[in-house]
Amino acid sequence: MSNWSLGLAAAAVALSLSANAFAFDNAALKSAPKVLGVGMNITDAAIKPWDISYFYDGTNLPEGKGTVSAGEKIYNEQCAMCHGDFGEGAHGYPKMVGDPVDEFEASAKAGVDAVSNRGLNNNWGNAPTLMDMIHRHMPFYAPGTLTTDESYSVTCYVMNLASIPGVGSDFVCDKTSLPKIKMPGEPLYVTNSGPDTANQRCMKDCYKGAPFVVEKAASIGDVSVGKVK
Repeated sequence: MSNWSLGLAAAAVALSLSANAFAFDNAALKSAPKVLGVGMNITDAAIKPWDISYFYDGTNLPEGKGTVSAGEKIYNEQCAMCHGDFGEGAHGYPKMVGDPVDEFEASAKAGVDAVSNRGLNNNWGNAPTLMDMIHRHMPFYAPGTLTTDESYSVTCYVMNLASIPGVGSDFVCDKTSLPKIKMPGEPLYVTNSGPDTANQRCMKDCYKGAPFVVEKAASIGDVSVGKVK
């Protein structure tokens, strides 16, 4: 079966799963404000599949586990049509396997294309964030439909595919093992765990001086709508 046929089959399955996973909450729908018949109140059940935040050091990684062999089956069914049978990339989607780190870094410094040669083996800093990406966003056509174990398994397989050190065919991915993996591209990243800003929040009378307002005539095509602020 071609990748295209596999993709259509996988999409049908994933959309079916997605329909069950994200079905409307009838109670919430009934209580929703009637604004042109659009919208409904969000529920905890609807938020849960997207409430994912796995940090670079493994913080918040969930219970569960996955294997390389299990990930291979899922990858071939749901990922290969975009990322290639062997991680080489397909149809413009990212590669899983890029150039060695030194070659990748040299091409970037030389100002030549460092996009087409990037992959997990040279341009990904930490294994736990790869799990975050896969569990949150993949597969592209049905994000959020992979279970925790399936996500761990795909993470395991693509790291094995990219020859990440320590991820052999018998490697098991879980919340304990993933943080221990050292990605080849980790030295290219700097982790800043400090606050976003050192500024103090202002709650009252924050603006000093008169507001700066520019007045000019506005027009849409040949129609003037007068001066606006």
